This record gives sequence, C-alpha cells and structure tokens, in this order.
Amino acid sequence: MENNRLEEIAAYIRERKHASMEHLTETFHISMSTLRRDVKKLIQTGTVRKTYGGIESTNQRILTPLTTRKDINNAGKVKIGRDAALSLTNGDIIFMDSGSTVGAMAPFLGRLDNLTVITNNILIIEKVIHMPKIQLLTLSGAYNEHTFSFVGDSVAPMLRQYNINKAFMGTTGFSLTSGITHSTQLEAGVKHAAVAMAHEVILLADHLKFDTFAPFTYCTMNDIDVLYTDKDLSDEYKQLCAKSSTKICIAQ
Repeated sequence: MENNRLEEIAAYIRERKHASMEHLTETFHISMSTLRRDVKKLIQTGTVRKTYGGIESTNQRILTPLTTRKDINNAGKVKIGRDAALSLTNGDIIFMDSGSTVGAMAPFLGRLDNLTVITNNILIIEKVIHMPKIQLLTLSGAYNEHTFSFVGDSVAPMLRQYNINKAFMGTTGFSLTSGITHSTQLEAGVKHAAVAMAHEVILLADHLKFDTFAPFTYCTMNDIDVLYTDKDLSDEYKQLCAKSSTKICIAQ
C-alpha cells in the first residue's frame, strides 16, 4: 500500500513538475506527517527534491515490486497487453521480459494454437503454464524479488541460444535523452540481449513511463520496431518515432 502511494506521488509530481506539500496532502488524502515521511523516502531514491514552497521531480523513476507496479494504471496496461497479444500469430517465437505491462499480455495468449514463449518472468510462467497449446521455455538464474524474474550472468547467454522473432519489452522509463531504461543492471543486461537477438522488438509502455529515466539504458528508440502505449504521444516523441521508423500503436 505504501509503495503504491509512493509511486503514485512520484508519478503525480512528474506529470506536474512541481507540487506544494499542502496540495499533495489534499490530493492523496494523507496527513502532513505521513507526506513528510513519504517525501523523505522519495528524496532518498532520487525521484524528487525539495524546492521553495514544495517538491519537484527529478524525472528519475524508482523500481517498486512487480506486484505493486502491475496495479498502477492497470486499465491502461491491460489495454496495451491485449492489443500486443492480438498482434501475435500461430508459430511466433516470442520473448516476454519482466515488465508489468508485458505481463498484462499473458491472459490473452491462450487463443493461439502454436506459440513459443521464452521468459524469465515468474508471473508470466504461472499463467502460461496452464495453457497446454503454448510451448514454454524458461530462463533460470538468480531470483529478483522486485521484478519477480530470474537474472544473472547466465541468463543472457542462455537467451542467445534461441531464435526469437518478436521480443516484447517493458521499461522503467524512457526519455528523449536517455533512451529506454531500467533500474537494475542485471535485468538491463537480459533486456539488452533480448533486443540483440530478436528480429522484431516491441516496446510496451504506458503514458506514465514517458519523460522519465532509470540508471541503465538497455536500448534506444532506433532498436524499437513497434511501440504500444495507452495515450497519444507528444510531437517530440512522434518525431523521434518517425526518425527511428518506429510504428506507434495506441491501445483502444
């Protein structure tokens, strides 16, 4: 509950660039003492900083556990996941990463008769394992409790053994200057390997991921063939996608 509120406060400030403490207490229906504790934690993560009269965003994102992230803008993520899943055809060999938006694809995969899913995401494994028509290939490694995935030095080499025609990728945040980013180095390494191996790279990112960044860039928009999101892009991002020949799909 607290992690969810922290992420929502950080997202709220990112969208508005700046907010007063009084405005935040009213918006989130919390006491000033609770807000001060929340702001202290967000400052420690580097996502916000104090200014005269309030708090402003640094545009850096924190990594909250996957079970929390999947509930943030859940409706938007489900729409994106559904539309991305509907783009698949029988015979596809796909990689699905640890992103919560990528995980939203899983319930819509059972319609296919011949699909191979490669993943290190435990929540995806738990859903796909009950779909008998799907061939499931799992990547093992060290368990990351924040992403509910397996990571480590052995995962990327294991991934390079497979022929992947479509890689579905999530992101902690992406920006015009930092590219497509993630919060942890080992997970970013897995993502980088998947991008390198796939014939087609599809990025799934809801509108809260725009204009934010995390410490590790795992690819740039030049590597992305298709972008699925839930709201229209700004002119700057449309220009970037056009320059990168990235197809934009707004989930309906």
